Amino acid sequence: MKVTHAAAPVRAQAVEAIRAEIVNGALKPGQRLVERELCERLDVSRNTVREACRQLEAEGFLVIPPHKGPIVARLSEEEARAIYEVREALECFAVRLFVERASDEMVAKLRDAVAKLGAAHDSGRVSRMLTAKNRFYDVLYSGAGNDVLHQQARLLHGRLAQLRARSLTHQGRPRASIEEIEEVVGRIAARDADTASALWRKHIHNAAATALAS
Repeated sequence: MKVTHAAAPVRAQAVEAIRAEIVNGALKPGQRLVERELCERLDVSRNTVREACRQLEAEGFLVIPPHKGPIVARLSEEEARAIYEVREALECFAVRLFVERASDEMVAKLRDAVAKLGAAHDSGRVSRMLTAKNRFYDVLYSGAGNDVLHQQARLLHGRLAQLRARSLTHQGRPRASIEEIEEVVGRIAARDADTASALWRKHIHNAAATALAS
C-alpha cells in the first residue's frame, strides 16, 4: 500500500496506512515490523517510517522495545476489560462534572463536536473517526473542569485507541455509537447528570462488548 505524497503530509499518510493494516488485521498483535519492508511497501524514507511508528506507539497501536523494532501491541482480554473498567470510571465522572460545571457555550461546543463525529462515522474511515472522537473528548474534559481527571484520561488514551478502532470496524457499530452519544449529549444539555451518566455507562458497555467480540 503506497502512500500518495500529494494528498497529505507523507508521515500522516504512513501513519494512516500502518494503522489501517493493524485495524484490518493485516498486521497481527505481537507481529514485529521490519523497517525495510515498510519503506518498500509504503514507498517512503526510513526516517518517515520511524516517525510514523513513534506516533503509533503514542497512540497505543505499537510497542517499541529498546534497541528493537516496533511490535504490534497485544492486549489480552483481561487487560482490555480492565481498560474499559477504568474508562467507565473516568468518563462517567467527566460526564457528571460537565453537566454540573460546563457553560452553555461549552454545551454548544460539545454539540458541534458530536456533529463532526457523526460526519466522521458516516465516512467509514476509522482514522477520521478516532481523530473526531479525540476532539469530542477534549471538549468533554475541558467542560468538566478537572485537569487531573483530564491528565489521567490522556494516559489511558493510547491503550484505548486500538480497542476503539476494533469496535468501530464492526458492522453497524459506528452508527449505533453516534446515536448513543447524541442521546447522552441531549441529557447533558438538559442538565440531567444522573441519566447522562447512566447512558454513558451503557455506551461504554456496548463498546466493550463489541471490541471484545472482535
